Amino acid sequence: MLDGFYPSTTISMVALGLLGYFGLKRFMDGCRINVLSAGAKTSGIVRQTEAEGVVTLFDILHKDCVSLTDPQLAYMVPTPYLATGLLQTIYATLRVRRRDQTSDIEYVRELLVMKDGGTISLDWYDCAGAESNDDNSGPIALIMSGVGGSSQEHHIRALTKSLACSTAAFRVAVFNHRGTARTPITSPRPYDSGFTDDFRATVKH
Repeated sequence: MLDGFYPSTTISMVALGLLGYFGLKRFMDGCRINVLSAGAKTSGIVRQTEAEGVVTLFDILHKDCVSLTDPQLAYMVPTPYLATGLLQTIYATLRVRRRDQTSDIEYVRELLVMKDGGTISLDWYDCAGAESNDDNSGPIALIMSGVGGSSQEHHIRALTKSLACSTAAFRVAVFNHRGTARTPITSPRPYDSGFTDDFRATVKH
């Protein structure tokens, strides 16, 4: 045995390295996301110009957010200190009122009354620097937050501004359930995350 060389130490280090590699590989495989896409041929048309030709939603996503169209790149790696849904919810709750350059927007509210008399709200946003959609012909992105959320969440405002100010110039509407985001309660039925009739009626609207 050479001085300073201990086979047992070397074997332990190799074993730890292999465990770390396979542990990381298993973790990354767990972060893989299933990509659900209609494909380039059946994707909805966003715009059509002489210079670009027909541009579909798939084309835009494949160019600006390839992880949503390429299964090999579709990963969601959580922040180490926010590895669980509970921690992410607590963090989002504490940061809900945060306003910065990416999320400082003002909505225009529209109230919709449902068949049973209940009221939901749509908060609309058009980016001032984007291509004008005054003729209401631009593509619409309809966003619905998670359980208990609303249009006032920081990540919802940031997503809204990003979509509205993108090259596609989406007209963004954020759906607020009954009683959320100061939407008036006008019926006996309260907010229910499992009740989908309101959202279905909003899409038809």
